[in-house]
Amino acid sequence: MDIFQHAAFQMTVLTLLAVTGVVARRLDFMNPAFDTMLSRLVVNFSLPALMLASVLNADHLPPFGDIATILGFSMLAYVLMMVLAFGLPRLVPSLAPAASGAHSFMLAFGNTSFVGLPVLGAVFGPQAVFYGVIVNIPFNLFVFTCGAAMVKRAGAAQAPKSLRRRARRVARDLMNPVMVACVAALLLAALGVTDKGGLVGSTLGYIGQMTVPASMLIIGSTLATMNPRDMLGHALPYATALMRLLGVPLILWAVLRLAIDDPLILGVIVVSSGMPVASMGIMMALMYDGDVRAMSQGTFITTVLALVTIPLLALVVW
Repeated sequence: MDIFQHAAFQMTVLTLLAVTGVVARRLDFMNPAFDTMLSRLVVNFSLPALMLASVLNADHLPPFGDIATILGFSMLAYVLMMVLAFGLPRLVPSLAPAASGAHSFMLAFGNTSFVGLPVLGAVFGPQAVFYGVIVNIPFNLFVFTCGAAMVKRAGAAQAPKSLRRRARRVARDLMNPVMVACVAALLLAALGVTDKGGLVGSTLGYIGQMTVPASMLIIGSTLATMNPRDMLGHALPYATALMRLLGVPLILWAVLRLAIDDPLILGVIVVSSGMPVASMGIMMALMYDGDVRAMSQGTFITTVLALVTIPLLALVVW
């Protein structure tokens, strides 16, 4: 039970940080403009710094074989999640196409960076942060291709685009600071480059340390704007939330444990797959005229339930 207690303790700490965000929003210390600017600061500066610092400040780096193993099995995990995500909502024929696309996205994509990296570090230790960085590479590849297709397959009719224009759009979306930091961290690890106690490593480490409190404050501030009665008054989002937080991770655990011997690698991949719905889902729903309401409900419910389900997952996989 030690891992459960440790995970529960860390999730409680993160919860209290989020509650601080709720209080700050209620007292008008936080507002939409502040949340937007702080989110941009986290995504463009502190989160990439956290990713790079996970390599530069490491006591020892994993061998290249472990890095390749994590990347390969993470790709496999996302392929399995795509199959589940595209298939399961079709079992509910009454779902409107827009809602079906939203539920597909919610099943497939968790918040593996903004929430996932701080949680992995808190539950499994600093090495898990670097492993989580590797898991984020396939996330970025799939979310801007399959994820976008899920959300906009049901949105308003759009003018058809050539394959070249669509490929250019995907390539532009992939060139974001988080993805660049993922690839850079992977290259640094493959080359064995570290700088613990050095100028670059220390600077990035300090910048990266703001990621956890800032991200949880933003989540709390966002939750403070949602109407709990509206968010919690429908049955289907609960079913999707339970599949996202427990069903999908346990299916991956049952499959991947047959091939992965390292408990840390298995734990990082499985627990990463059990994160709350990626906040990018709401942005994509707004962008492609998808079901913003369903996406917001799923994001709210999974964020709340993850406080309990993540310690349970850690207990199962560790």
